Amino acid sequence: MKKSTLWGVIAGSTVLVVVGGGLAAGEYVYTSGTAVPCAINADDVNNSPEQFVTPGTGEGPFEGPGWDKWVGYDLSPYWMKNVPYEEVIIPVADDINLSAWWITPAFPNGKTVIVTHGIGTSRRDFNALLPSSMLAKRGFNVLLVDSRDTGESTCTDGRHSAGQEESDDFAAVADWLVAEKAVKPASLGMFGVSGGAVATSLLPAKTETVSAFAMEGTIFDFNAAATKEVEFQGFPGFLWQLALVSAQIFHGVNLTETSVTSAIDAAGDRPMLILHGDADQRLAYQSSLDFVDYAKSVGGNVQLETFAGADHTEGMLTETDRYADVLASFFEANLAP
Repeated sequence: MKKSTLWGVIAGSTVLVVVGGGLAAGEYVYTSGTAVPCAINADDVNNSPEQFVTPGTGEGPFEGPGWDKWVGYDLSPYWMKNVPYEEVIIPVADDINLSAWWITPAFPNGKTVIVTHGIGTSRRDFNALLPSSMLAKRGFNVLLVDSRDTGESTCTDGRHSAGQEESDDFAAVADWLVAEKAVKPASLGMFGVSGGAVATSLLPAKTETVSAFAMEGTIFDFNAAATKEVEFQGFPGFLWQLALVSAQIFHGVNLTETSVTSAIDAAGDRPMLILHGDADQRLAYQSSLDFVDYAKSVGGNVQLETFAGADHTEGMLTETDRYADVLASFFEANLAP
């Protein structure tokens, strides 16, 4: 073999090894970093609309000792003891059903809000039940939903898709409400918490059936947020780009198929509300500022409510009354009866 040919073979083999190793690393980060439990978390299993509590030490929505003061915090004023609810199953795709609670207050205002939880939790988490109660106490019908691969919904692959498949599902949920509960699109809104906010932010691009959107924290620069999430999961941030490639090649999942900017554009004049603590360790507050700046630059109808000093989803605990009023008032003003 000629020397030049030999070096060519060596170089080609090296490239294959590097590329193969990179894809393997990307596959590991994708399958590990996007994993969600196809189950109810142990600390949430006893939670329901009638009674729910905050999780224990080290189990809260943000890291560090700052969570400890909320362990055992009294949420009983928001327990929905006398509010009727029923479990419903919603078909959203072939062989995929979402489990939900249909919560109907005694004195309904004729408006309905879909509520969903964050990544790695379920509808039984306190920070999904608490805002649901805030809305129900103001007369809203609430559909509190487990996303696919979480809680009691269908387990497809045990991974979240960064809001892509989830937002498709919620478009189908909106259609179900229209067909099965006679909800009018003009009377229908959606509120998403954390990872559920990501799905909510993409929903305007998926359906015209939802008329107002509220989000507890959100993202604007998806790659920056995903890199930070990968780091939160304990991996080097640069591996996120390899995870994107792995998801597409090995799983047929395009985690950037629908962009946040295209969804904001699609929202048009449909109103959007972001509630966000400016000390959030999980979803950077700057992301919400960037989201608002872009939305305003294209004529979007957007509002940001900042909770000073609040960590991830903590605003609903640090300023509960204000949070409840802002959230309910937004939907009262922007949904038809």
